[in-house]
Amino acid sequence: MISPIVFIGDSITEQWGNDRAAVFAAHDLIPRGGSGQTARWITMRFRRDLEETGARGVHLLCGVNDIGRNEGFFVPADGIAQTIAGMLDEARAMGVQAWVGSIMPAARIPWNPVVQDAPAMIAAVNAWLRNHAHEHGATYIDYHSVLADESGGLRRSYGTDGLHLSPAGYRAIEPLMLTALGRTPPGATAEVAPARRSLRQRITALVRGSR
Repeated sequence: MISPIVFIGDSITEQWGNDRAAVFAAHDLIPRGGSGQTARWITMRFRRDLEETGARGVHLLCGVNDIGRNEGFFVPADGIAQTIAGMLDEARAMGVQAWVGSIMPAARIPWNPVVQDAPAMIAAVNAWLRNHAHEHGATYIDYHSVLADESGGLRRSYGTDGLHLSPAGYRAIEPLMLTALGRTPPGATAEVAPARRSLRQRITALVRGSR
């Protein structure tokens, strides 16, 4: 089992580590989220986070703040994907095993109504990561399909503002995350609501299909 694994990302990773601190501690997962950070900003601390934590694995989850234009300008989907790929290449060069999570679903960017095409941008970045992550030494984890509603937005029961996850949202994706990382938590299936029981049957297929 790869251990420890550092989770590098933006506010979604930061809140994941706060809301589910016991799960992170139990599985030797180290949260390193930075609220509001774009993928480009994260590249500036990526190597340092790996070195400081002594991580043997990295879970990378970012890109939505680039779509939200947090640096004040538009970044195309392929530009976001290439920035993420660069970090995956750096992890591989350092001998660190990598997993990359899909950008979570969102019908809109809550803090930037100028962005009108969030679902399409998210879908484009996720499609690139799904198809090319393995070329950069990483395993893709498809959180989006677990959390999205029929229109590509975040299911209301899984979110707080249409983009950030609620505790229920994190619980919904944790079985998929832990399975992908080679960890099987005792009683994890009990947290999946009866209406979502098929998720347990899909976890292995989703992970295997992304390799």
